[in-house]
Amino acid sequence: MLVSPNRGLVYTAVDMSRLPDNPIAETQLPDLLEIGREADILETIRRSEEDVEISLDWVKLQASRLGIPPKLFDLNVREEFEKKGMIRLTDDKVQLLFQTSTEVYNYGLKRLAEVKDHKQIDFLEILTKALAKPLPLNEFLETLSQFGRAYRSGLYSFIIDSKMLIPFKFRDESYLISHRLYRDEKKLNMALEILEEQHLKNIVDFLNENPGNPLPVVGRYLKTDPVTLNLLAKYGMLEPIKLDVQGDSKDYVFSPQSTLSREDNDHFDLVKKTIANFRFGEYYSQKSRLRSLDEFLSSMLDRGFAGWAEAIGTDYKNLEKDGVIEVRRVSGNNYRFWMLKKDVIEDARDIVKGIIPIQSKKNVGNLTDINNLIQTRSQIDATLAQATQKEIIGALRQIQEGACS
Repeated sequence: MLVSPNRGLVYTAVDMSRLPDNPIAETQLPDLLEIGREADILETIRRSEEDVEISLDWVKLQASRLGIPPKLFDLNVREEFEKKGMIRLTDDKVQLLFQTSTEVYNYGLKRLAEVKDHKQIDFLEILTKALAKPLPLNEFLETLSQFGRAYRSGLYSFIIDSKMLIPFKFRDESYLISHRLYRDEKKLNMALEILEEQHLKNIVDFLNENPGNPLPVVGRYLKTDPVTLNLLAKYGMLEPIKLDVQGDSKDYVFSPQSTLSREDNDHFDLVKKTIANFRFGEYYSQKSRLRSLDEFLSSMLDRGFAGWAEAIGTDYKNLEKDGVIEVRRVSGNNYRFWMLKKDVIEDARDIVKGIIPIQSKKNVGNLTDINNLIQTRSQIDATLAQATQKEIIGALRQIQEGACS
């Protein structure tokens, strides 16, 4: 089967693999979800330097974060990873074969070319098409018609309820649109005209100048209520990254244009997650706060390491999990960052360079977790899990009734 040489297909597969577990999707889109998870784990474990080796246990732990049970990994997955050319195994060490996001994407395209189920590829291509322009609803429904009748409603809900595609009407015609569309400035302006949200321009301009700031701070500065900002995030006009802390939870918001200057845009959400985590360090760290994010990131790029503080050992564990940095103890309770993904740090520094964030004196708890963009957006709708359960029950009933064609 021919697959168009479009790395956006891999991007879409990764987005789908990050959505909440859905048995209907797992049974009908198994190849797409597997490839998305493979690309996701490769992006997590890759290093900027060549010929890097890491422990097999570390790869196993990262795989478990993506829903691959450790026992299954030991029995089958690690050999499959090596057979597919993802890694090279030497005893208990793993040699990494990918240094850049572009290499990860090209691997994903190679894997997609191996998929024999044409309806899965058609489904992926129609979703990716929505990255370029609004998609007529009828086109999406026509693609869904290739799947068994018991699964169509569930697949529709899998995509719509998770906000991966967003339905809207224009001149009495129904469309679906991807929040990724707004990464392009011309398309963003087109969407602004369609949705007649002219007041949004001030918000987008502010976030371009001040990326990754906490939503409450943005709301106070722009005199915009949080409900409005949440709705804009829900419908793709803003890009939120949720950070969970003890006793508090906040979205750190970006303009969808934040990373447009990067030519290949292949970092998934790592750059935004990195900026959001460091913004937490600027605003809320209880132990010690970053004074100048631009200078700090520049120092890390110049020397390969940066920092000497207790907070480094507690506030940045999510960036450790994603393999962006390594944290080492240097003296007593003080820790230091060591850079692992140079390109991510470079892009984070380029986005925030010269920006002075608005300061907040509010104290919150310790940072516990960071969600990626697709997880954050899907959680805006509290009914998602209930809707998924309803679709699964409906599919089971149809299958039992023999109405699966």
